[in-house]
Amino acid sequence: MLRQSLRSVFTLTLICFMIGGLFALYLRYAPSSQSQTNALSQRMDNLVSTINNLEQEIAAYEGIVQTSRDELAGLENQAQTEWLRKLQEELHGAKLRAGLTPVTGPGIVITLDDNVVGQKADPNGDPNAYIIHYEDLLAIVSELKTGGAEAIAINEQRLITTSELRCVGNVILVNTTRIAPPFVIHAIGDPSILADMVTYGRLDPLITEGFPVSVSEDQALILPAYKGELQFKYTTFS
Repeated sequence: MLRQSLRSVFTLTLICFMIGGLFALYLRYAPSSQSQTNALSQRMDNLVSTINNLEQEIAAYEGIVQTSRDELAGLENQAQTEWLRKLQEELHGAKLRAGLTPVTGPGIVITLDDNVVGQKADPNGDPNAYIIHYEDLLAIVSELKTGGAEAIAINEQRLITTSELRCVGNVILVNTTRIAPPFVIHAIGDPSILADMVTYGRLDPLITEGFPVSVSEDQALILPAYKGELQFKYTTFS
């Protein structure tokens, strides 16, 4: 009985000692674990704050990069637009000089026809003396060019540098198109100068010989574009 009591006391003492040791260990290490937890939490907060700041900086730099890209794209578009505008102006000018576009401006209108009345009055005379020949038209066109005409058309056929005005039998061809009297010549330029050039030029003998001729000034002539083909077999860019 005594032995059993001593064993119980020893066991209880051992249990109390173990409990006391465990409590001592808890008191010793519990504050340290809490301190480590707090330190780790503070580090995590600092890391999260740093990440947020970096993300904001990255977003700001991305905005700057996008703005720069937009400005660059705008400059490129502006340069392309300016280049295209200049190219279109050059192309329009080239077409204008080549006669490939309709034009308008001040100038004169010349109308001349065969001398039917004179031919009827002289039935036995030479018929060729009472008709307009292609040489007459050539002479008038030459005088108009000398007077500074910038655009010329005969019976709606625009004349350009490669235009042909010739006679085939009893037919006059302009740009390979057959034309017949009355011949109506439109010329854009200084109206007074052009009128003087033709009136005191080839038209003077025609008027004297009784051909129906008229010259009028117009401040808003409209000439068509050249309708024929432009083919160069031997000419190339140098």
